Amino acid sequence: MHRHIVSIQGGMASGKTTLAQALEDAYPELHVYYENPYPIVQKRKELGLDIRTEDGFVENQSLFIQAEIERFRHFPDGHIILDRGPEDLEFYTLHYPQIHGHDWDIESRLKTELEALRECRSDQILYLRASNQLLQTRRDADQTRTRQSFERHQPLWALEENWYKQFPVYPIDTTAKTPEKVRQAAIHQLSVTGILGRGSEI
Repeated sequence: MHRHIVSIQGGMASGKTTLAQALEDAYPELHVYYENPYPIVQKRKELGLDIRTEDGFVENQSLFIQAEIERFRHFPDGHIILDRGPEDLEFYTLHYPQIHGHDWDIESRLKTELEALRECRSDQILYLRASNQLLQTRRDADQTRTRQSFERHQPLWALEENWYKQFPVYPIDTTAKTPEKVRQAAIHQLSVTGILGRGSEI
């Protein structure tokens, strides 16, 4: 059996983890993987990297990319669901310096790493859309997660949706949808593309 990778993308507080958990609960045959940046963040602290500098940012992103490639290599056969994924990491790596006014040549400095990361791209992307105002409201209402970097990531979201248009993306507008409606929309799309059986509950 071959691998088919579906990543769930979207801004912070758009509902990615909630959707991934709902799919995992409903379909135990899916292999669901959640974003976990904390080991790399800890390693960055241990190495004393300052991502506000070009060298520090490049080294930090190299660590993240290497970890993502290694994760990809260990995925089993079958249908894989990712809470975020390699496309998100590529986007952040290329665009974060730009929105902070840096002209760092990231494409050249991480050429080998980015080429390897692009070999790990998802087969399909579910992109959860929502306005910045709604994401802010959701962030404020969720007391279980600090999301201290929420404001720092907001400028990226204005660029992100257009950047994702180069990929096989299925957008889900979550603005007027409950988590259950989002789940139903995702299940419908995954059924259409053969990830889930046509008879899956929607």
